[in-house]
Amino acid sequence: MSPTNYLITGASSGIGLELVRQLASIPGNAVYATVRKRGSSATGVDGISNISTTAEGSTITILEGIDVAEDDVGDLLVPQLNGLVIGVVVHNAGSLNGTRDVDSSNLMSEQKLSHITMDRMRSAFEVNTLGPLRVQKALLDSKLMRTTSDSSSGAAPVGKVAIISTGLGSIADNTSGGNYAYRASKAAVNMITKSLSCDLKDKGVSVRAIAPGFVATEFGP
Repeated sequence: MSPTNYLITGASSGIGLELVRQLASIPGNAVYATVRKRGSSATGVDGISNISTTAEGSTITILEGIDVAEDDVGDLLVPQLNGLVIGVVVHNAGSLNGTRDVDSSNLMSEQKLSHITMDRMRSAFEVNTLGPLRVQKALLDSKLMRTTSDSSSGAAPVGKVAIISTGLGSIADNTSGGNYAYRASKAAVNMITKSLSCDLKDKGVSVRAIAPGFVATEFGP
């Protein structure tokens, strides 16, 4: 059985870091972890460099300088993959406010109706909504996502795409308001997920949004 190549975005802390840890514990997995920098954006602690690959044949490759909020993310990501065809992508990189330049002791008030700004809305959309689309387009345009139409795929399984979402992105479940930037940016990425699932269906690629529920991490700004 051929190894599975995983690409995890936003892997310096939280869910992304733990996904790298868990996937690397499975024999034969090749995990490619993207980070802006190795240190957590919240604490500065470098947790990803300390993950060991004890499973037979498993590897971790850390791809630094990858910021999903920037339009040139593909120009930086694709060369680091060096022609590698990805089997599974987890679009995990996300942010509550789209920036760490906020008062961390009062994060939620930043997104109340009385405080929300258009800059805050745009910042959240750049990371949470456009980030996954930028990365996914870069992979597809460079033929680095495994599909049924990719002649290099051979007998290997076709690709899978997971986008980390949240219940706060549900329109039907919103009964309390607030969190304008985060809610709207995640509702929008849910629609992107649906459109990707339609557009990539004929290529055999499975796409879905995943809401992990409440997880105690450093996630925030």
